[in-house]
Amino acid sequence: MYEMVRKTVEIPDELWREFEVHAVRKFGYYGAIKKALEEAIRLWLEKVKKEQQ
Repeated sequence: MYEMVRKTVEIPDELWREFEVHAVRKFGYYGAIKKALEEAIRLWLEKVKKEQQ
């Protein structure tokens, strides 16, 4: 198992609302935001690492 971290970030309301809607559609209501954020961060990291090669 791995440790968890809790962070606070500020993003535009419109971006958050759209993200939230799509997260719930994909993952269902329970845990949707956490799952979607993890997926988004992993995908972003993959993209950045590929660009650096």
